[in-house]
Amino acid sequence: MAGAGPSFIESELRSLDTRRHWSPSSQTYAPADVLLRYIAESWQISPVVGLEEHWHAGSRRVDVYHFELIKDNQALVLPVQSNPVVRRLLRDRELSLVLLKSENVPTPGQNL
Repeated sequence: MAGAGPSFIESELRSLDTRRHWSPSSQTYAPADVLLRYIAESWQISPVVGLEEHWHAGSRRVDVYHFELIKDNQALVLPVQSNPVVRRLLRDRELSLVLLKSENVPTPGQNL
């Protein structure tokens, strides 16, 4: 449901009002609440999200989602590690995933 109102999880996290600063120079990946804050501040999520897979010891996979956020004339890429909130956001908003090759992974916090 692209463009739908906030989901239950988004509403719950917004009500906590636990604003956290995130900077790509100090933290490679943004926490999910930072992504939700951008959404609450009227940033739009691109309908296509990049998926970066990291394999550890050949058997344990960690996913990082690269969200392109757009507001007014600004755009940025926000990398967020997979977690239940992020997976539910992807499902609820029916966002499409595209697997990123390592050479195509954007720089964290990169402005487009």
